[in-house]
Amino acid sequence: MKMRITLLLLATTIGWQQINSQVRKTPIACSTIEPRQSFLFDTTKPRGLVDQYYLWDNGQTIYVKIMNGSDAKKQMIERYAKEWEKYGNIFLTFVTSGPSNIRVWLDNKGGNNSLVGINANSVAQDTKTINLDTTSFVTPAYTYTAIVHEFGHALGLLHEHYSPISGIKWNKDFVYSELKRTQGWSKEDVDNNLFKQMNVSYTNGTTYDKKSIMHYPIMKGWTTDGYMVDWNNSISDGDKALMAALYPKTGNRTTERPRFYITNYTTMQVLPNTTKQGISLYPSFNIKTAGTSGTVYFIAIFYDKNGNAIKASSNDTYNVFGYAGCYRSLTLAVDKNLSANKISSQDFELFIPYSAFPAGTPTDVEAKFIAILKDGDEWKNLYSSEPVKFKLVR
Repeated sequence: MKMRITLLLLATTIGWQQINSQVRKTPIACSTIEPRQSFLFDTTKPRGLVDQYYLWDNGQTIYVKIMNGSDAKKQMIERYAKEWEKYGNIFLTFVTSGPSNIRVWLDNKGGNNSLVGINANSVAQDTKTINLDTTSFVTPAYTYTAIVHEFGHALGLLHEHYSPISGIKWNKDFVYSELKRTQGWSKEDVDNNLFKQMNVSYTNGTTYDKKSIMHYPIMKGWTTDGYMVDWNNSISDGDKALMAALYPKTGNRTTERPRFYITNYTTMQVLPNTTKQGISLYPSFNIKTAGTSGTVYFIAIFYDKNGNAIKASSNDTYNVFGYAGCYRSLTLAVDKNLSANKISSQDFELFIPYSAFPAGTPTDVEAKFIAILKDGDEWKNLYSSEPVKFKLVR
């Protein structure tokens, strides 16, 4: 069956960048980052203020490594990040060696950004999951806000101004113009950072909280009715209540979702299969499952050497999002740690016949491995690999 999902061929970032239209050097935004991917999904239920699919286990110890910076900055980051421990049953343990779940990198140009929740587990151990831009450490209040805000994302929180019950009446043309002039942002940048609106189900029963540390300030002129939001430099009462509900110190969460993540992806073998007249692909990875059971689609999508997805032929079986591709779907139970092509190099196969490639497909081809969780109407990105180059010789 053809997978019928609308595709946006873009990367998602939303951010604590420098977007103050009145004081250019004042940072007010951050970037939450989805798993590395080429495909995002335009669904009827977009991501919301808290993405319960990306929460850590309740009561979990999360290991954090600060990869660079002075001892003074490391101590400050640890002190501010651990503020969240006061309000939820979650523990941030800072380490200097060994494996870690979250890795912090400091620079003076990369902006403030973070992967959301357990997405960090899918990233290689030598790769950052949070970036902190020290140029945003302009005052003690801004420094505190930048660090606490990013660790809020790392624990699963998203931006409060995306709330569908906020009632914010954006003066969009003005904001587009201001942020293009002051920050060089495109319309797409502004839409991703400010104007998203989430499904009510993702508010987790909470009310809109204009004082949340996860809320952007809203400047004069950015709304049609004069609505403004000041700088929020502390964890609000709403933030505290939400963290207590997500990570309760007594009892269990009231709701659970499938919380799956890919680890230890290494590569994907791409081999000609003369017997079946096509291409066999063997991605090597582990997948861990928690929460509730869910269905995962393991997908291979094909591109030309310039990175353009190859259009599918008329064969619906190998038409994935309108492009040449193949997939397998598996419904997985909870609390499993499963492997593919680890014990044996060819125990999990994806296959596509040569006939699925349209006439004129070039010889130089690339394949990407993508994993997606499906839970009801929700499609959640789990992983997208770097492309593997190969020769398509029929």
